[in-house]
Amino acid sequence: RRGFHGQPPAAAAAARRSAASSSSSGPQRHQMATSRRGHAMARPASLRGAPDATLNDKSSLTSDDVSSWEEIERQVTTMCAVYAGDSSVNPRIMALADLTVEKTYEALSDITVVDVYQAAYEGDLQECTTIIDVHLRMVAECIIKDDTALVRSVYDKFRRMPPMLQKSSLIATAAVAEAGLLYIKEDYDLVEALLREQVEEDGEGPGRDEDMYLEWAKSKVIIDMMERVIAVMHDEKGEVDGELLSSGQPSIAYADVIIDVAPVQPPPGAM
Repeated sequence: RRGFHGQPPAAAAAARRSAASSSSSGPQRHQMATSRRGHAMARPASLRGAPDATLNDKSSLTSDDVSSWEEIERQVTTMCAVYAGDSSVNPRIMALADLTVEKTYEALSDITVVDVYQAAYEGDLQECTTIIDVHLRMVAECIIKDDTALVRSVYDKFRRMPPMLQKSSLIATAAVAEAGLLYIKEDYDLVEALLREQVEEDGEGPGRDEDMYLEWAKSKVIIDMMERVIAVMHDEKGEVDGELLSSGQPSIAYADVIIDVAPVQPPPGAM
């Protein structure tokens, strides 16, 4: 008998444990993070340096730019059918079971993530929620496809924005998304590091602890794909070795994040 999403029972049990541990506190953490910001945040978001440019579906990434969580679950079901009997795909299935909307709430509970957002945006936290959730869904779809082409496809939207928003919106979005992904990735980094030595010691032999191996392999899948997605984001915003290529625009700096902000000027011929 096969378990969660067609996995063997051992993989299914581990996936359920991981999913349950992440879902118990997500909404409460989100509420705490939001409440810390008070009523001053309850207004539509806009980019700092362009307060009159309220964000909309043409000037920012939106939930509709990637597959919904429900659509991703259907893709996972199809993936399970295609790879039925292939145990090598189980770590990817388990990783996908872990990546849910609850991870978005977890990222929003981190003060550093919210502060990076507020360094780039003015307004409520809805835009922050959308940015992180969209990028988590991108990571999930990239795991399904084992490819990061989707990231470039989604980020192509920035090239269709008004010239004043193209660079600043891309860099601000990528900064917030990276902060959220890195926060989530920290837990998997810890698990992978703790289990790596034992997994290497066990090797591929019959005495291997299968649950431990799957937990390590699941963490490795998520870590590797998040790093690949972040690398594409860096390339899209023109970052090389941690430095943004000069754009001739003023910058906002917060902690280790530098966010270019395009000056708001009327288009040629408007005056």
